[in-house]
Amino acid sequence: MAGILPAILLLTAGTAGASPAPDPRNDPFYRQPTSFAGHTPGQILKSRPIEVGLAGVPLPFTAYQIQYVSTDTSGVRQAAIATLLKPLTASGSPKLVSYQPAIDSLSSRCDPSYQLRSGTSLEVPQIAGLLNQGWTVVVPDFLGPDHQWGVGHVEGQSTLDGIRAAENFAPAKLEARKTPVALTGYSGGARGTEIAYELAPAYAPELNIVGAAAGGLGVDMERISRNANGGLFSGVVFAGLFGLDRAYPSMKMDSILTEKGKELRRTLSGMCVFEYTAAYAFKRVQSYTVGGIDPLTVPAVRTALAENKPGAFGTPKAPGYFYNASADELVIPADVDKLAARYCAKGVVVQSVTQPGDHVSMLATGYPGAVDWIADRFADKPAPSTC
Repeated sequence: MAGILPAILLLTAGTAGASPAPDPRNDPFYRQPTSFAGHTPGQILKSRPIEVGLAGVPLPFTAYQIQYVSTDTSGVRQAAIATLLKPLTASGSPKLVSYQPAIDSLSSRCDPSYQLRSGTSLEVPQIAGLLNQGWTVVVPDFLGPDHQWGVGHVEGQSTLDGIRAAENFAPAKLEARKTPVALTGYSGGARGTEIAYELAPAYAPELNIVGAAAGGLGVDMERISRNANGGLFSGVVFAGLFGLDRAYPSMKMDSILTEKGKELRRTLSGMCVFEYTAAYAFKRVQSYTVGGIDPLTVPAVRTALAENKPGAFGTPKAPGYFYNASADELVIPADVDKLAARYCAKGVVVQSVTQPGDHVSMLATGYPGAVDWIADRFADKPAPSTC
């Protein structure tokens, strides 16, 4: 990992601002409608063709941005954005993959719709790998317009409504609700994937979801936050708490933050994950709170974390695949195995595997297995199980 993280940071710095794509805060396409009267989740509000690229190099895929209707934690309508990419050559009948990148931020400049267009997305190789299989790919900005990172209903519902929107989008040339759909994502993207996987039977039962592959999934967010606080990934703890606070005013984070802590929140609101990971490594949350209070001891914070824990949103119906790194410094593979065991007990077919590596390297090394697993689901092969 020591060699991987600096390389990623260098790539991010070297490509920032490489494209004339306007910042989403200044782009009218991202504005919320004045009314959602008569609109249903997954309904397309507007669309536009775009060009996607990496580090200033355009990629030869047809792509569109779609604004569509979704819902927040309370069921209130809001508009979300997704990027729809078509393969150069389709593989037989249409197949759709919903790919959730690790957004992990509080800023719209870190959303995949903007980063794919500006050439700064670090997960282009993974997305291109799906397109090279001949599959259509939809990439949602699944944290919603308010970037409520860590808020499960927003993450899962934005993902599922993005799938609905893709199937409603005529240029995608999908077979509407008959289209086989797979979901996949790593780390923060695994949350959108896994929670959508749980919510689908109740929230979007009409979708033909054939499986979900999630890697580096954080299950017990309180335990992860305790382990990460003061370590390499301590910035994730700060940003995660601030994202959750956007949907849970009961957490009252302002009441326990010092002025330095409030300034930290304003600063983090404009940073992407690798930026704040580098800037706030080895810092402790208590250094920014009144009297050194640990937010993880505050009952309202613990309640919010528990309510947004994977496993709390429902029982999936489709097969699942979880892959984790044996030396993961951030998430806890044993918690994923426990989640898989709970699914097994409910009759869900699940495969949970642990492979050599760390949290960052597993994005690359574990992904080919996830793609193969998805290909087998599209081919109607029996799903393997570690139940």
